Amino acid sequence: MKEILPKRKDLKLVVMSATMDTKKFHDYFDGPVLDIPGRLFPVEILYSNKPEKDYLEAAINTAIQIHCHEKQGDILLFLTGEEEIEQACTRIKREVDKENAGKDIYGNLLVLPLYSSLPPQMQQRIFEKAPEKNRKGVPGRKIVIATNIAETSITIDGIVYVIDPGFSKQKVRI
Repeated sequence: MKEILPKRKDLKLVVMSATMDTKKFHDYFDGPVLDIPGRLFPVEILYSNKPEKDYLEAAINTAIQIHCHEKQGDILLFLTGEEEIEQACTRIKREVDKENAGKDIYGNLLVLPLYSSLPPQMQQRIFEKAPEKNRKGVPGRKIVIATNIAETSITIDGIVYVIDPGFSKQKVRI
């Protein structure tokens, strides 16, 4: 692109990212940088009052609490890998189903995993709408449990709550 741009005045290059190092791109392409700060929606950040002994347990409990006690809106929960994600999906479904059995006091729940080795057709399910209202009119909710694959590369409509324990797996060369 760098070689073609000076020769083709009819071409324009636009590079957009929420996370890239703009200085590196600016230095390489020597073009203007447009920085758009801020967020499109107000964000309220809440922290746990004390360190948690088991972040996975705390994250699962937080997702269940939000589903059972907070206003409408889907949840995105970040975890570190496939095993944790599958375990969290199973536990959240099981505990909400047990608590809601025959009562319909909580909305229907769709819990979906998202990690890189998941087949593409399964990854696409995260774009499904949340379940409809239950028999008592309580709105349904979708919970997407993902690795940081979802952090910057995709936008999932309907997400209102994000739970981020702050851990991620990183490849390290020794």
